[in-house]
Formats: sequence, C-alpha cells, structure tokens
Amino acid sequence: MKNDNLKRVILYIFASTGAVLFFLTAFIMFKGNKSINVVTVMEIIGANTVITIGLFLTHKIELRFVILEYLLDIIFMTAVVILTGILFHWYPHISVWVPTVIVVVIYIIFNLLDIVRVHKDIKDINKLLKKLDEKDANTAF
Repeated sequence: MKNDNLKRVILYIFASTGAVLFFLTAFIMFKGNKSINVVTVMEIIGANTVITIGLFLTHKIELRFVILEYLLDIIFMTAVVILTGILFHWYPHISVWVPTVIVVVIYIIFNLLDIVRVHKDIKDINKLLKKLDEKDANTAF
C-alpha cells in the first residue's frame, strides 16, 4: 500500500471513529446514561478499521451504476456493524437500529463532504486552467 493511501486510510479510520463516538455519545446522553465503556470505544475502532479497509479495497472495483456502489457500501458497513455488535454483545444494551442509523448518517455526511471537496477542487483547477489559457494567449504573439 502506498504511503499516501496508508495516510488516507488512517485518517478515515480516526475521522469515522470520531464521528461514530460523537453520535453514539449523543444517543447515550439522550437516553439518560452518563458514560460509555472504554472497551466499546476499542470495539468501535476495530469495526471502523475493518469498514475503512474494506471500502478502500472495494472502491478499486468500479461498478456501472454509482447508486449500486453506494448501496453496496451501506450493506457492507451495516453487515460489519451488525456482526461486530453480535460479537461484542452490544444489542442487549441498544437496539440494532441505533448503530445501523449511525452508519448510514455518517456515510451520507462523509459523502456530502467529499462532494463539496471535489467541487472545490474542480473550481480551483478551472481557475488555474483559465490563468494558464490567459498566459498562453498573452505569450502567443
């Protein structure tokens, strides 16, 4: 794995873990509890690591329909979270829908942020191309 890809995977793992912990903490506080188990935090980091590496590998395969890619991502992430919950006995404490909803919400937020970043990059590239075209037009004569 290239160094840049490794940095990106690590960044995604920690960003998604932070987002999950934020939403989970908000849910726990809403339910009236005051704390989250440290072991649960480590389990969440493990699940996010599996999800991030899995998505990184599956995104190397391009499907014909983008919506199908999104759907498969959500199915994969939900399956990992449900299996992790079963493995670590989360569901006597919370409904299976809580982590599932958190996964979908975070996926949507991260994709929206990615779209905003891509549009900004496109705008910056177009500005640079325009400057380059103007420079070429001025030096052509």
